[in-house]
Amino acid sequence: MNRNSRTASPHLLRRALPLSGSLVLALAFASTAAAQADPAAVSPASDAQYLIYLPSRAANVDQDAIFHALDEVGFTVIPLAYAGETKAEYAWRAAGEVRALIANGVAPEAITVLGAGSGTSIAALTSAATGNRHVNFVLLGRCDPLLKTSHTFRMSGRVLGLRDSADAGSGSCRPLWSDSPKVSERRDMVVSTGFGATLFDQPRPEWMQPVAEWIGGGRVDVGKMRIGSVERPASGHGKAVTGAGD
Repeated sequence: MNRNSRTASPHLLRRALPLSGSLVLALAFASTAAAQADPAAVSPASDAQYLIYLPSRAANVDQDAIFHALDEVGFTVIPLAYAGETKAEYAWRAAGEVRALIANGVAPEAITVLGAGSGTSIAALTSAATGNRHVNFVLLGRCDPLLKTSHTFRMSGRVLGLRDSADAGSGSCRPLWSDSPKVSERRDMVVSTGFGATLFDQPRPEWMQPVAEWIGGGRVDVGKMRIGSVERPASGHGKAVTGAGD
């Protein structure tokens, strides 16, 4: 199958968050625990999308609201919090969750690992530990090129990097996936919301909409900006080829 022609799951897109000013996130149960799945006990539905969430450890992040908003978009959310281990150990634990889902019959295309803030580096390392070209990975801010200095790795999968233009602490995610032939598709996106480093502290449509569309395999829209192409590694090389429209 041509991955560039993939269509999004109707289940996912019919619940994708609109960007209109009238958007109201369904968070009526924000005080309860988010929906979770045990990867070892999953009986996958044909249109289910599983999202392993590696949260930021920043104190001001509304984790409960984010969990619930992701659930409302249509994901089965599997929160995986930091447990005091090293970055590499944390990444191997997350990769184990991915493998458990696949072992239980979930298609790699229906699995996403999303890292935010301090979880972004873990998501990048998880991508390398997983080594699957079809699993989705989302890096929300805090892409640190120095991660390649402290760790030797090559990423894999479909990778979306997203950051706010006003966030001086977040650089491009491109250095993290450089020389990574198993990265099948990649997009380094910059949005201008005015929130800066706090953009991902709440379940805002400015990041949830492009994330939902990327995971669904469709075109990525941010306001009036439409992005329909992705970068792919050249056949037999680790270099990237930029698609038409970039």
